[in-house]
Amino acid sequence: MKGMILAAGLGTRLEPLTNIRPKPLFPVLNRPLLGITIEQLQQIGAAGVVINAHHLADMVERFVESKGWGLEVEVRVEPEILGTGGGIRNCADFFYDAPLVVVINADIYHTFDLRPALHYHKEANNLATLVLYDYPRFNQVGIDEEGRIVSVREKETQKSSSPSKVLTFTGIHIISPRLFDSMPSAGYFDIIEFYIELASKGEAVKGHQMQQGYWRDIGRVKDYIALHQDLMRVEGKSIIHPEAHIEDGVRMEGSVCVGKGTRIGGSAFIKDSIIWDDVVIEKGSMAEGCVVGDRTRVTGQHQGEILIPG
Repeated sequence: MKGMILAAGLGTRLEPLTNIRPKPLFPVLNRPLLGITIEQLQQIGAAGVVINAHHLADMVERFVESKGWGLEVEVRVEPEILGTGGGIRNCADFFYDAPLVVVINADIYHTFDLRPALHYHKEANNLATLVLYDYPRFNQVGIDEEGRIVSVREKETQKSSSPSKVLTFTGIHIISPRLFDSMPSAGYFDIIEFYIELASKGEAVKGHQMQQGYWRDIGRVKDYIALHQDLMRVEGKSIIHPEAHIEDGVRMEGSVCVGKGTRIGGSAFIKDSIIWDDVVIEKGSMAEGCVVGDRTRVTGQHQGEILIPG
């Protein structure tokens, strides 16, 4: 088995933070999300992982090269974005010896045990298996009792005689290498539109619902903040990197995460905020409900803001 992380998006909904870090390198409790995802793929048996990249691709390459992963990890830079389908097709040679491939969007955080989905995919001999989850805000994929995809965004893809339920596509999918035989040979295309086309023809593109685990898309700043609130609620405390320096008299409330090399001056007040690396928060300043990007100097009072250098 091998894995692919789709990381070639522009991250425009997360600007201006994506001006200083590509979305896959956003820290989650001080760990780059990309690293978390690579480790999750390794834990379920991936022998190698390929990552496509476009925006700030050099930062993704440097991050991958800086670690000893214990498995093959390769970055494929797309000078022009190929889309989710084109990006996968562009890496077909990486998967030549893999019996199946697990593809994961770079902007999701999850705690799923994917082994039941892998077992289902192999037993059903599917071309593709979409990993689904009941998350009402994004529920758009209808499956019947056999896992057949019968609708997408309320548009019917195929008839079914059994009841259906509508779920969220998690951005995780499992594909068999023979799927590449049906793909366009080159260029941009969207993998979901491709799956819809195959499902409407009765091909073995199905869904598998996850019953347990946590999942969140971090495509928007408020979702990124909500992820930290959820995780720190579990932790039950603020997360302070051991190489951060917090002066006496600093007050922290709610969900606070402080990154490596950050310095917070005395009498500062921090509440429900995510502070990245090498930030300086001046004495007596306030940050409430903020995300503070790398190397930012914070002075004065800030509430509900995204702060970056300059």
